Amino acid sequence: MGLFRRLAAYLTSKHPDWVRPDVGDLLESAPDGMVIVNAEGKIVVVNSQTEILFGYSRQELIGQPVEILIPARLDPLHVKHRASFLAEPHVRPMGAGLQLFGKRRNGTEFPVEISLSPLRTPQGLFVTSAVRDITERKRAEEQIKKLNAELGEALRRAERLGASGELATNMAREIENVLDTLVKLLSQLEQHPTTDSDIRELVGKAQEDVAHIARITGNALALQRQHDTWKKA
Repeated sequence: MGLFRRLAAYLTSKHPDWVRPDVGDLLESAPDGMVIVNAEGKIVVVNSQTEILFGYSRQELIGQPVEILIPARLDPLHVKHRASFLAEPHVRPMGAGLQLFGKRRNGTEFPVEISLSPLRTPQGLFVTSAVRDITERKRAEEQIKKLNAELGEALRRAERLGASGELATNMAREIENVLDTLVKLLSQLEQHPTTDSDIRELVGKAQEDVAHIARITGNALALQRQHDTWKKA
């Protein structure tokens, strides 16, 4: 906790009117894994969420190269990114546009989102990383892609049948079943406590798809009823 106290002392010396915060408590209360490294890339501080995410105790992490938390195949790229950040330190996401992964103590990997921010102190430059596990977001994205693909295939089949005048009620029901599944997924995502802006955007797009498919299904059922009426005439 020595570094926490030095960081707090530095901050309050710059702003004496502030109430002195307990930096350790602030980091411990963060919902993401917080990892602070020095200019050499060695870990100097982690919070309890980092221990949970990666499966290490903080005693095992302190003093280790930050690359211990990254898959070995990504080490060269990460070293390059770290050098680039130290050359021009400013708040930014890490690896914008790239798929990032963390590596747990047991060797398993998981997708992450990382935000970087520099911290200049009399003891030197430190880099604070906020690490977020986005496994659930990726899983939701894949589920939505799969359901959209199923909807697309059902629509193409419906269009082919409709063009030949053979659209059946069971096709509309098939589409409705997929829609029901998608609606349930969207409801679960909206109620998920970790839903963020990216998930909300996906939910919004999916809801638009649901409304669009529902209109097509309604038209298909109307066409079937009309077709049945012609057959009886």
